[in-house]
Amino acid sequence: MELQDQLPQIQALNGGVVGISVDGLSESKSLLEQLNLGFPLVEDRGHRLGSAFGVFRLPGGMDMGPVDSHSIFVIDSSGHVRWRQLAPDTMHVPVDEVIAALKQA
Repeated sequence: MELQDQLPQIQALNGGVVGISVDGLSESKSLLEQLNLGFPLVEDRGHRLGSAFGVFRLPGGMDMGPVDSHSIFVIDSSGHVRWRQLAPDTMHVPVDEVIAALKQA
């Protein structure tokens, strides 16, 4: 996990990482333990966060209906979005871009 590997550098820039999932808490807790993640996962089963950030109701394809899309946001201490990547084609996280955005925040 790119973010997990760079967590010390992110924290050194006064940043933090929070994963948000539409899965329930039990599934998220299992994932945290399996991947030994050093950051929390938050449940968003009602899509409140996904809707607030404009990533819910994107076409899901394969008759899945609306879904939340994999997205990454860098938010400054004032709550402003400094950088974002919406619906990337892969699960790759461009940590260098996240770090650059943190340095500008």
